Amino acid sequence: MITMTTTPTNNTFPKIAVIGAGLSGITVARSLENDAEVTIFEKSRGVGGRMATRRNGPHAFDHGAQYFTIRSQEFKAFIQPLIESGIIAPWEAQHAQYDGSQIVDTDRWKTGESRYVGVPGMNSVVKHLSNGITILRNTRITSLTKEEKWILKDEQDQRHGEFDWVISTIPAPQAKLLLPPTASYYADIAAVSMRSCFAVMLGFADPPPITHQVIHIKNADISWIALNSHKPGRANTHTVVIHSSEEYAEAHSNADHDKISKHLCSEVQRITGIALDSAIHTAVHLWRYANNATREPLPVFIDYDLQLASCGDWCCGGRVEGAFTSSYRIVQEINRVL
Repeated sequence: MITMTTTPTNNTFPKIAVIGAGLSGITVARSLENDAEVTIFEKSRGVGGRMATRRNGPHAFDHGAQYFTIRSQEFKAFIQPLIESGIIAPWEAQHAQYDGSQIVDTDRWKTGESRYVGVPGMNSVVKHLSNGITILRNTRITSLTKEEKWILKDEQDQRHGEFDWVISTIPAPQAKLLLPPTASYYADIAAVSMRSCFAVMLGFADPPPITHQVIHIKNADISWIALNSHKPGRANTHTVVIHSSEEYAEAHSNADHDKISKHLCSEVQRITGIALDSAIHTAVHLWRYANNATREPLPVFIDYDLQLASCGDWCCGGRVEGAFTSSYRIVQEINRVL
């Protein structure tokens, strides 16, 4: 049976559907909450997108976005209340950079730019910002239909509507499958190519032998190693997160996860000399759409006639601030016509 849900009735406010409850979607909803009735549809049970934290027993892992910087006044103003309340804190870590197996730098993080993290996990930022917002979780939208207004259908054949605007904040390859080809920016969305990344999560009973809490690596199968438990506000446990290179993930996206974790841990030891075989917990996650193949900024994707828009961190270089910036730009445009 096909059923229909409706948003609350308020004839003075337009009704807006947002697809995706990552930072982009939450930014849109929070920015428009006084001017529109916003409903977010999220395929997962939690919010955060790539600002994710996974827990297993006493261990917690930021297996997506590792930290973020603040470079614009708009982003600073948006998150300043979270800094003041302790939801966001600076992360000061010892840093090393490798090129292949050769260490080339240990000073890059001693610049004047601060790195920030959510407390006690990266997902704390979006969880806090989502308070009071209408979010339908475990609801994967599979189609959009324009009748008098927009009707959304989920994978359970439940229809949701009616909406004046639909704003997609999901990765471009997913948006391409959902948006109508008649959208004015559809060809631009369809042309965006995105790359994968594996995250390996390791939990330890005792501190692992890591002296630099942050390690960037170029020209190898791994790109990042972090002593995740060193971040401020973490529990008194010991955790490490490894990110693969995009090239490795693209070539091995369907490989057995046990083989992935063993290979990437062996690469850590080969390159840095750090042995991680004492881990008591291991998990692997594939971020299918981690980063754009190219990093150039993309335009504002908005169709005023169809009342469709798309945004996300992939529009602005893949950074956390990019998720905010792309949404901020969309909101500025939509506010002109609301």
